[in-house]
Amino acid sequence: MRRMAALWVVLGGLWSCQTSEYPAPVLGSTYRIEEDRKDEQSEMIIDILTTDYECANAQIDELDLCRPKVDRANAEVHVSFVLRDPTSLQTVPVALSADQVEVEHARSPQANMELIPHNPRSAGQLFIVVIDGSSSMNLIDGNGTARRIDRVKQALRSQKVLDAFYPPGDTSTAVVLMMFTDQLRPLDGETVKVIRAKKEYLRQIDEYLEPRGGFTHLYGAVRESTTKLLREPEVAEFLGARAAQATTIVLTDGFNNQEASDTCGDNVLRLTKTLEVVRQARAKNSTVKPILYMVGLGSKYRNGEKPESTTVTPSRANLCGKYADDRIDGLLENQGIDHVSLSWLAEAGGGKSYVKKKSKDLAKVFADAAAKRYQWFELRYRVIDPMWHRQSFETRVELRQSYRAGTTVTFLPNPWIDGPTASVPPGGRWMQLTPIRHAFTLLMPILGALVFLSFVGAAFFNATRAVFRRARPRK
Repeated sequence: MRRMAALWVVLGGLWSCQTSEYPAPVLGSTYRIEEDRKDEQSEMIIDILTTDYECANAQIDELDLCRPKVDRANAEVHVSFVLRDPTSLQTVPVALSADQVEVEHARSPQANMELIPHNPRSAGQLFIVVIDGSSSMNLIDGNGTARRIDRVKQALRSQKVLDAFYPPGDTSTAVVLMMFTDQLRPLDGETVKVIRAKKEYLRQIDEYLEPRGGFTHLYGAVRESTTKLLREPEVAEFLGARAAQATTIVLTDGFNNQEASDTCGDNVLRLTKTLEVVRQARAKNSTVKPILYMVGLGSKYRNGEKPESTTVTPSRANLCGKYADDRIDGLLENQGIDHVSLSWLAEAGGGKSYVKKKSKDLAKVFADAAAKRYQWFELRYRVIDPMWHRQSFETRVELRQSYRAGTTVTFLPNPWIDGPTASVPPGGRWMQLTPIRHAFTLLMPILGALVFLSFVGAAFFNATRAVFRRARPRK
């Protein structure tokens, strides 16, 4: 028994020898986790919540969902995170989807993942809707019966969009309606207004949303709507008083086209300048960081997409393909939309780009841009081979869009034993941890063997003495 007591003392001493917070235990497993390492110069901080204390500090009540989880047998990792403002470090509710997040396990991108949002927040949002007012918006395409501008009207008036822009019972959202040709102007041609009432919003669409003719100064409209427009008195007051998010949605049916002689190649330097303006508007030290969505009404004018890399700059080849020297006015604009420009602009603006033809599809785009924002997110992923969990590994979470941000956290598995194996419920996709009490099915036989061995030596010694009649000590 003395040996057993000594063993427990040694084990207890080894367990309590750590004096620092990290690496922290991952509850329900034999893993430990390091503190996450945030990328520097990020537009937003991704804060992976590694302990119950961090979950509670982020004002999250569902600790069981928030805390990290790992299972070697299923090769799964679950982590939770919040986004924080890099200056104030306050949590920032955001609208985030799985296609905007990339997760890597040991530097290998993982496709088998799911992003689960939690705690929707009713935070202030200002939707700045910027509509192309060029002459082509009067056209009727193909066998259609409605003008392009009428499809836009129908989408903006749909119940889905009305509920997104003006959620029932929520007074923290509003809309600014703008139109552009050679200049960016309010829909009614007067001063910039923050439209807080649904009735006024519908009235302006019915009375003022009509094409005005002229060329399509798309890039200029993007630059102004993400910078100068945000400093207009009513807009600045709404954003400041309600700590609101500015979401800009720009819709066009063609190309950036400033003169009749413009070719696609002429837009390379113009686009480069516009991208820089948008990125500066969302820089780390910016007061308002607008999110930019780009919508194309029609179809793509050519095959091919924007290069995937965020470091590649526009060139005649990657912007225009074989159409670099083709004129826009009366030629390329009749073939479709400059979808490559839209992709580049949306990426720089932290949003998404779309190319749609039907009113119902446009309505979904507007509603998606006005998606709910959430306080925190749960990220789950599974690697192909459980052997990847046999040594320490890094999990990296990075935002592809919305904001430039990334963070990395290291997991340290026990080299000798696993925790109780998790189970996947019938029809379920992800593991559910087995209660820690099931670990005793492994520990109790080991402890029993140790107890048995502690008695075997003494019993064998006494038995030997009895057999050889040495039970009594010699005189």
